[in-house]
Amino acid sequence: MYVIGRYILLFLIYSFLGGLGEMIFRLITERQLYGIHGFLHLPIMPIYGFGALLIVAVMRGRAKHSILLFLGGALLATMLEFIANWLIEIIFHTRIWDYSHKAFSFDGRVSLDNSIGFGIAAVLLVYLIHPFVWRALQRIPKQPTIIIATLLLAIVLVDIVVSVIERLS
Repeated sequence: MYVIGRYILLFLIYSFLGGLGEMIFRLITERQLYGIHGFLHLPIMPIYGFGALLIVAVMRGRAKHSILLFLGGALLATMLEFIANWLIEIIFHTRIWDYSHKAFSFDGRVSLDNSIGFGIAAVLLVYLIHPFVWRALQRIPKQPTIIIATLLLAIVLVDIVVSVIERLS
């Protein structure tokens, strides 16, 4: 349970940090400040949590050079973004994001500038962010980890249920 709790916390931390990163990225590229918004009401974006865990699982220890990590991370995250966009459209008959207006987009689902951002984020994640976050989580004792992860997961599950009901109505 303890290990699962740590991975739940990693997922939630990266879901929040990814949303924060997107907000900063959009501020820089579009010169406009947006909040963290996505499918859920909470200020988290689960696609970034999944993407971060995927990149850490696949790339950590395998990409000895930062350019390979950049390329691998960009490819993994771009594939995840494409698949998530496609699945959301099939399930909910809507697109949460559409990059058709951007140069070098593919079917409006992914875009080159985002892929470059994902590659940069992958390098930062594997070399800087994940080691720091992992060490911080290891300092939290077992019981509090399990309790915090359980409570946060329950809150997120409620938000998912509410958000799905709203999308399907």
